[in-house]
Amino acid sequence: MLAFLLAGPGTASAATSVTFSITPAAPVYGSTATFKGAVTPAVGGESVHLIANTGSGWGIVGSTKTAANGTYAFAMAAKTPGSYAAQAPGATSPAVVLALRPRLAARIVGLPYPGSRLLIRGRLTPAASGAITLHVGTRSWGISVRHDGTYAARLPARHGGRYRARVTLAPKAGYAATQASKRYQIRTPYLAIGSYGQAVLALKRRLRELRYSVRHVNKFFGVDTYEAVLAFQKVRWMSRNGHVGSKVWNKLGVASIPKARHPRGAHIEVDKTRQVLFEVRRGRVVRIIHVSTGATGNTPVGRWHVYWKQAGLNSHGMYYSLYWFRGFAIHGYASVPPWPASHGCVRIPMWLARGLYSRWSVGTTVYVYYS
Repeated sequence: MLAFLLAGPGTASAATSVTFSITPAAPVYGSTATFKGAVTPAVGGESVHLIANTGSGWGIVGSTKTAANGTYAFAMAAKTPGSYAAQAPGATSPAVVLALRPRLAARIVGLPYPGSRLLIRGRLTPAASGAITLHVGTRSWGISVRHDGTYAARLPARHGGRYRARVTLAPKAGYAATQASKRYQIRTPYLAIGSYGQAVLALKRRLRELRYSVRHVNKFFGVDTYEAVLAFQKVRWMSRNGHVGSKVWNKLGVASIPKARHPRGAHIEVDKTRQVLFEVRRGRVVRIIHVSTGATGNTPVGRWHVYWKQAGLNSHGMYYSLYWFRGFAIHGYASVPPWPASHGCVRIPMWLARGLYSRWSVGTTVYVYYS
């Protein structure tokens, strides 16, 4: 029995026993819990106190009267774990430990496509009730909980398929274990010129993240998207068709920004084998452009420098040209197929030519090589 001093209300006879229980046994934090029992002998109107020790000693947290049959009940929001008991004049019930089940909310936000930033977000209430771990498949890792109880973690989205994300709580003393589970699907839809929607938006975000040039990051699959996909397929040694299916999606999910052949300084690199152009700053690739070099393989290989810039469109259909050796230049052109097709210059899409022209000055180093 608990040693707790309580002045009796002057009833005719003192209680000989008090029963006590909590329903539910582990209530959800903030929900209503019922503390109830019965006093023997049964006396209606008997005073009963709900007492608790939540870490700083025993004290009264509520009072009520018994019914005619000696039963009593307290209903209150369960927000403080600890030991609880009931006390009537002459008797105190055995203590019952109240463990609370924290509230653990979870939701998935983001675009469900390979390589996209897909997050699981939620809130743990109370925030200090334990540590949470995220489980996806065979992988598990801890998640930081902020002071307000919110959390966020990036979900694996490297390959198409169906997945289950499970957040589990390792509770601190006074709290019970709990978990939240969400299922999600990483989609790999077929996309081509004319496609529209969230999948296209996810595709263009991922291409730009990997430094492939797209004109606008929006929901429309236009020619610029087609050309960016071509550049990605070339870099990854894939079939060059500009379409996006499951193979391209899954490559996008695991891809990283390609490395420059010459990892120093600022320069332009043209890879004749893969038919792509890299813009390099501080030794890192910052932009990747789909190109077409000489049909006969005559685009000169070596280290060159831009010696002349010609703005606008000339009589040969060359648009915003950067000349780097004799009549060889990097320039915009109306036709940039996935294969070598020029007279020797490096063709780039017309919509990219003006930007490239403005970013690079006379004297810029140009590397042309076979990968």
